[in-house]
Amino acid sequence: MPTTPSLFAEPGPTIVRVIDVETAGHRLEDDAVIEIGSIDVDLATGVIGNPLQTLCDPAGVAINPHARRVHQISDAMLDGAPPFAEAVRPFASAGLYAAQRASFDRSRLRLTGRWLCTYKLALRAFPQVRAHGLQSLVKYVPLDLSEVRPMLEGLHPHRALYDAVCTAVLLRTIAATLMPRCHDVDDFLERAERVSHEPALLARLRFGRHKGVALAEVPDAYLEWLLREPGMEADAVFTARHHLRLRSVRGARKMPATAV
Repeated sequence: MPTTPSLFAEPGPTIVRVIDVETAGHRLEDDAVIEIGSIDVDLATGVIGNPLQTLCDPAGVAINPHARRVHQISDAMLDGAPPFAEAVRPFASAGLYAAQRASFDRSRLRLTGRWLCTYKLALRAFPQVRAHGLQSLVKYVPLDLSEVRPMLEGLHPHRALYDAVCTAVLLRTIAATLMPRCHDVDDFLERAERVSHEPALLARLRFGRHKGVALAEVPDAYLEWLLREPGMEADAVFTARHHLRLRSVRGARKMPATAV
């Protein structure tokens, strides 16, 4: 029996699969995924659960010594691990993903769906925080990990599930901060996805005479120079253009109305 279509749009999904990978530590074309971890967070309820993790056979790709020092995954731990194509299948059932540096994880996992970047979103939600790496955000926001401590047992930062769980708490905290500016969860996700695909809106410049200075304190002339400089990184150009446009709008609002 046919149903009458709703006059209103159906609410979209609210569960995000927050995912993290550890790799052999090479350029994309030479890299290999050696661990995947994920956790789901429902942005409508705040519930975090369904942890998944697996090691992956690197298929003969040697692990970069620096990468090994970071994640501490040994060759012995990878003995008998499934190949990537098999290991990634349980993670592919979600249509909405998030990662701290989404471009990195997305390029390695090649999972289709919508992606959010918590690094870029954290820059919007917490511009005053001194650094926006994951563990810096855990420390300086700060993030309350007490609820998820049982999921972190036996792990450490830079293991895939550990970082995925921390990122899920980060995403939930970002949503709590930014959602009041949005109409509903769908509106938040739409805006968050757009921000995630733009260059990062930096809180501070990472180079030059104004390195580390809050953008509000960087002179117009320097921001205009950034726009003219050939080969300037996309994040810096995007940030400079944003702040110059914002200042222009604010300046126009302050101008006295002229007589007609």
